[in-house]
Amino acid sequence: MKPMDEIRFILLCLGWIAQIQHLSIDQTLDLFNSHHLIENYILPCFSILKNQSPITIQNELLATLNQNENNLHL
Repeated sequence: MKPMDEIRFILLCLGWIAQIQHLSIDQTLDLFNSHHLIENYILPCFSILKNQSPITIQNELLATLNQNENNLHL
């Protein structure tokens, strides 16, 4: 089990992206899982991400999702 700070942060990220993308939390979690975003990006970068502004985090998550999406189509 992850420490509560990391869990809260993941939930915040899910909420932000869900709102921006007009998705449900479940859809957003599926999106994050399909791109392995939590285990390959959010958790390894947690110590850096937690100190950034919400807008920066949102932009980085969206850019990572878009980059992963583009790589799937190559």
